Amino acid sequence: QGMIYDPQNRHRYLSSPIISHITGEMNSMCGNDFSVTFDNAEELARAVEYFIQTDKKYAAIDSQHLMILTSQALSSLGEGLFARRLLILGTGLVAPAEWQMTGDKAMWILDLKRMTVRSDVGLELILFNALNVILDSIADVWDETDGHGFLGLRHVCRTASALLGKSEKDKTARFLAAEIKGRCGKRLEQIGKDREWKRVPDVVNLDV
Repeated sequence: QGMIYDPQNRHRYLSSPIISHITGEMNSMCGNDFSVTFDNAEELARAVEYFIQTDKKYAAIDSQHLMILTSQALSSLGEGLFARRLLILGTGLVAPAEWQMTGDKAMWILDLKRMTVRSDVGLELILFNALNVILDSIADVWDETDGHGFLGLRHVCRTASALLGKSEKDKTARFLAAEIKGRCGKRLEQIGKDREWKRVPDVVNLDV
């Protein structure tokens, strides 16, 4: 059963905790590249809440799953870029971090353990394409610092070894981990040129 959102169907009633949570998350995560009014966010949140209430399997739902459903609703409205951003930030795939060494620079952590990659052909290609989508979707988080900051990679070594089915100490796994870091750096360089940053965020492997 799909989720159908009709922007013309505006039923007015008191906001519930679910609606408040969804609208709060959407507004906090929309960023510089997105424009979401409170009314639009509230109507979408109502549609998601109605979907949950009419589907018995959602008797209990956590925040991450709620963001997944909201992301799906946004995608169905043609808001693919915002849907991806909400999915990435709302599920904790990428999150801000306070790190003593960063000073006043922005550091965001990408937790590769939270990524789902199908175990069939072209695993590395799928992974690298997914990384490009993730970095493109959150690029504006470094706008305020003009590119100064860090991208921290967490569980990159474990991800590389899992993809290859080898030990983290294996030479090919270590090479893939380094390649993941390098690809992230190259993507950020291209993003920096497109957004005219003065600097490019440094990529840090948090596993070492």
